[in-house]
Order: sequence, then structure tokens, then C-alpha cells
Amino acid sequence: MSLLGLLGARVGHKPLFDDLCQYHKLDKKTKLLLNHVIQKYQLSRPVEIFIDSTILERALNDEEFAESADDLRELIKIWFEIS
Repeated sequence: MSLLGLLGARVGHKPLFDDLCQYHKLDKKTKLLLNHVIQKYQLSRPVEIFIDSTILERALNDEEFAESADDLRELIKIWFEIS
């Protein structure tokens, strides 16, 4: 299924975020992690987490996300091809 087919007629940041999570087949644990990052850094446009690697890199260097460091590194590697 294409991303555009997945998005349909829904608009706004929350539906788009949810659609991108579904498109990337993210599990509940990863979605919760992303939501935590979004809330911590008060992102007004949550979908930016999918296109701006610096958001995840910032979380990777934040002590609050130390337990999730491996998950954050994996997302950065997969989405942004940064090792």
C-alpha cells in the first residue's frame, strides 16, 4: 500500500503521525517512545520526528531517554541512514 493511499482524506498532524507510524509498522513501544520525545520537546508538528534526524539525535543525548538509546539509534539508522 502506498503512503498516499494510507493517508486518505484525513488532515492534521495527529492523523498524519498515526498514518506514518502505521506505514513504518511501528510497534506500540516505539510509538510510545516517539510520543514521549514529541511531548518532552514540545513539538508543534509531531510528524517532523520522521523527517528531522536532529530530534531523535537530541533525545539520544538526553539522559531521560538513556534506557531507549538502542531503540533511538536503530530508528536513526533506519530512517536517516546515519550510523
